[in-house]
Amino acid sequence: MMMNIALAIMYLYPTANPTRDFTVQDNGPEPVLRKGAEEKGRVRYEIRSPEVGEEPVEGVNYRYGIDYNLLVEGEDYDLVERGPFIAVWNLDVPQPTEAELQAAWDAYQEYEATKPPELTEIEQLQQENLLLKAQNNALSERADFIEDIIAEMAMQVYQ
Repeated sequence: MMMNIALAIMYLYPTANPTRDFTVQDNGPEPVLRKGAEEKGRVRYEIRSPEVGEEPVEGVNYRYGIDYNLLVEGEDYDLVERGPFIAVWNLDVPQPTEAELQAAWDAYQEYEATKPPELTEIEQLQQENLLLKAQNNALSERADFIEDIIAEMAMQVYQ
C-alpha cells in the first residue's frame, strides 16, 4: 500500500490541523524537458506593452514559457509521476524527511492493525447497558449490606 503522507503527518503531529498547518498535493504526471528541447518549445508571451521610450523588461513586459503543443512527448519531453508531496508546511517544527514519514506511516499501520474495531452505536449502547446493570447490582448489594448492619446494630442496642 502506498504511503499516505497526510496520515503519516497526523500520526507524527496529532494536534496539527491539515487545512491550516500543512498541505499534501499530487499534481499527477508532469512534463520534464529533455536536453535541447527548451529552445524548440520556447514561446515569448507579452504581458504588457512597454511605454514610449521604455526598454522592454523580461518579467514586466514579457515572459518566456514552454508551449508543449510544439513539442513531441517521448522525444522532447517525458511525463513523470512525482507522486504526493508536502506543498505547504506551516508548523513550527522542521518538515519531516521522507525516512521519517515512512517510519511514521509504518507505525501508523501497525497501530491501526492492533487497534480494536470500533463498535457500532447499538453495540456501544449494549455495553453501556451492561455497565449500568452491573453498577445497579453493586449498589443494591451495598444497600442490602448496610440494611443488615443496621439491623444487627439495632439488635445490639435493644438487648
